[in-house]
Amino acid sequence: MKKFFANLLIIITMLAGLTSLSLAKPQAAYADDCGEGSFFGLRAWYHGMCEGGQLKPADVGEDGSGLATWIWKIVLNILFDISVLIGYVAVAMVAWGGYLYMFSRGQPDRAEKGKKTLIAAIVGLLIAVLAGVIMNTISSVLSIS
Repeated sequence: MKKFFANLLIIITMLAGLTSLSLAKPQAAYADDCGEGSFFGLRAWYHGMCEGGQLKPADVGEDGSGLATWIWKIVLNILFDISVLIGYVAVAMVAWGGYLYMFSRGQPDRAEKGKKTLIAAIVGLLIAVLAGVIMNTISSVLSIS
């Protein structure tokens, strides 16, 4: 079973690498959108921090709140990407649990393992969705666009 997951991870990594090469944009295109695009739903760490195609520096100001806002934007962008990745893993685990359950061939222990995997994956998916809600709430409370 460990060998299967290791091979699956290698295949997914290779496919992701090939896909990223085929979807890569020229450098000039990155300067135009300045992190406003996405790759498989993942945002750049500097998403929402650009003006005129350039990354705008943090406006420190007297109280330093501009720097704090700038840092929070980076943290929330990274947390958003992590929650998207967790969602992808949870969906894959739902598919894997369904596969285990459907192909248990009448063996109660395999069917039980499939059910447990499905339940854990659904709980993980709910946690990922709630993480997105929490991040949006924090963003709204801190007035970070």
